[in-house]
Formats: sequence, structure tokens, C-alpha cells
Amino acid sequence: MSRQEKAQSAQGGINLLVIGKAILISYIITIPAFIIFALILANTEFPHKYISPVVVITTIMSILIAGSMVSKNAKSRGWLYGALVGFIYMFVLYILSSIIFRDFSIDRYVLTMTAIGVLTGTIGGIMGINVKRGSRSKVKYKR
Repeated sequence: MSRQEKAQSAQGGINLLVIGKAILISYIITIPAFIIFALILANTEFPHKYISPVVVITTIMSILIAGSMVSKNAKSRGWLYGALVGFIYMFVLYILSSIIFRDFSIDRYVLTMTAIGVLTGTIGGIMGINVKRGSRSKVKYKR
């Protein structure tokens, strides 16, 4: 953790660098997972009805980890930082896919995935705050 991150953490806030790192790590998880999944799809008779669930699960796991990471250094509002990470992750994904497919429409799927991203980030943020607090609050008992 850099000096700036430590100072920000001591003040109870979080900086954009920490959020950026968390989002980058979430994409470092997502992209290889999607590449492996694409190879499986190309070389097997994988049922097409399971494609969407695999994409959603991969996205959820990536955002959950990122939300947890971003809130580890925060003193409070981990849910907010996690939700922000989830929203930014989904926004970047929407922009990139819209550019690739040349379709910037917002439909039910986009709204649902954005809601899933924000909710998952919120849960990850809550988990990150509580895991940090849980490790500090454990009392060692003498026998």
C-alpha cells in the first residue's frame, strides 16, 4: 500500500487509485475466464442455454472480489465503495461492448446486469469492511 493510500485510509476515505486498482483486478479475473470459456465453447458441444449463467457468475465473482478489495482500507461506507466499483465495472463493460457491437441501446438485459453489478459490489464492499473488522476484533484467550 502506498503512502497516499495509507493516508487516505487513516482519514477514513478511499481514493480513485484504489478504486481503479480494484476494477483493473476484476478485469484481470474476467478476461482470462472469458477466454477459457470461449475456448471451451469453440471446442466442445457446450449447451448454449448455459452461456448467460456462466457470464453472470464470472461477472459476479469478479465484482465481488473487487468490491471486497476496495473496502478493505476504508473505515466506513464499504457498501458505497463496493457499489461504485460494481457500477464502474458494468459501465466500462457496457461502453466496450457497445463500441464492439455498434449498439448503444439500453434494454432490460443492460439494466439487469447493471443492477447485479451494483448489488454484487455492495455485498463485496460489506464483506471487505467486515473481514477487516473481524480480524481486528478477535481476542486471544489465555489458557
